[in-house]
Amino acid sequence: MSRFAVLLSAAILADACRDPDLQGPARPLAQFNAGAYRIVDLGTLDTTHNGGGGGSQASAVNSQGQVVGFSRTGVGEPAPYGALHAFVWEQGVMTDLGTLGGAPNEQSTARFINEHGRIVGWSVPYASAATRAVLWDGGVIQDIGTLGGDRSMPSGLSDAGHVVGSSTIASGASHAFLWLNGVMQDLGTLGGNASSAAAVNDVGQVAGESQTAAGDTHAVLWDGAIHDLGTLGGPSSGAAAISARGVVTGWSTDASGQRHGFLWSNGVMQDLGLLPGYAASSGLRVNAAGEVAGQVSSPSSPYMRGFFWANGVMQDLGTLGGQNTLVSDVDDLGRVIGTTTASRCLCSTRAFMWGDGMLRDLGALPGYPLAEAKALNSRGDVVGRSVWSVGGDLWRATLWRRAAGAPGPRMVASE
Repeated sequence: MSRFAVLLSAAILADACRDPDLQGPARPLAQFNAGAYRIVDLGTLDTTHNGGGGGSQASAVNSQGQVVGFSRTGVGEPAPYGALHAFVWEQGVMTDLGTLGGAPNEQSTARFINEHGRIVGWSVPYASAATRAVLWDGGVIQDIGTLGGDRSMPSGLSDAGHVVGSSTIASGASHAFLWLNGVMQDLGTLGGNASSAAAVNDVGQVAGESQTAAGDTHAVLWDGAIHDLGTLGGPSSGAAAISARGVVTGWSTDASGQRHGFLWSNGVMQDLGLLPGYAASSGLRVNAAGEVAGQVSSPSSPYMRGFFWANGVMQDLGTLGGQNTLVSDVDDLGRVIGTTTASRCLCSTRAFMWGDGMLRDLGALPGYPLAEAKALNSRGDVVGRSVWSVGGDLWRATLWRRAAGAPGPRMVASE
């Protein structure tokens, strides 16, 4: 198929996909109790190439179906598709969220959206590294500031409105921050120079990592004070996610120096173990039930495999015929999403959903052979992008919308 044909079909598809009734029958994931899905092209902010030009990607979705991400605008640099701007998509309409300065070459990205429609991301001048964390509330952009330095970057948003991330301080070092209602708080360190926040829950508990006075990195929990979560016997650890109940997952070195995923709860750090044939693991996401989705890897291989850990058992998520599986998210029903390869080639990426011990291909937009899943909401809707090729800007923000009334019982992993 020619590039012109791809752009033209994408433009036509974008208009048709604005109305869910024009999607045709939902595509079932065979024998998969997550239900059936419709694949929706969210379009692009670039209207200068018949609506099929500059790339767009979805980053997050809430239970109301509001989707955020970023898109080329067709204006500014780099040519020909222009700067990247944050967007919010709702009921078939993609809206440009703009940037702090408003200059054509300034860029922005929307990374998170909560259940109240508040959006968090960042804005950065073109060709500058002075990134600033920003909040969009009611369509109005707000610079949430820094801890005295020149830049800040968000890493999490709660439904209660907490924003967490990292900011430079006056010395130039980077510290974790917690922002709420216009006030940014320095979360401090374990005695070292730097710290970073990874995630926050609705009561304001923050998981992340900090340098110690000895120069090591340790996973930490902030809940009004900073708590060292320790390690699995080695010198280092780091946290990646926290549940609504304050359960933390991440990675730690053990006594032999190998990285293992951990689950921390009530002062106890539990080793998640490994899959056969792999030497390292890391927990990436944890749900309300304390179940973990993560990755395993090996120094002798460039490939990684996703896992789901529950009740002391680690399960391999498998692949669609390739060797690589990258986990993006897990929900409270134990559904895991991410990207896997369909062959030995890394250029054959496919979006997947895993549950009941089985991996399912979510499909992609017509005319786009590749897909990546980035996030899901409590309904089971998934967002990400469909990709024409690995390079260039031929990629489209995509919503895999769970069909109304489709069953979604608790998934139980197969033996």
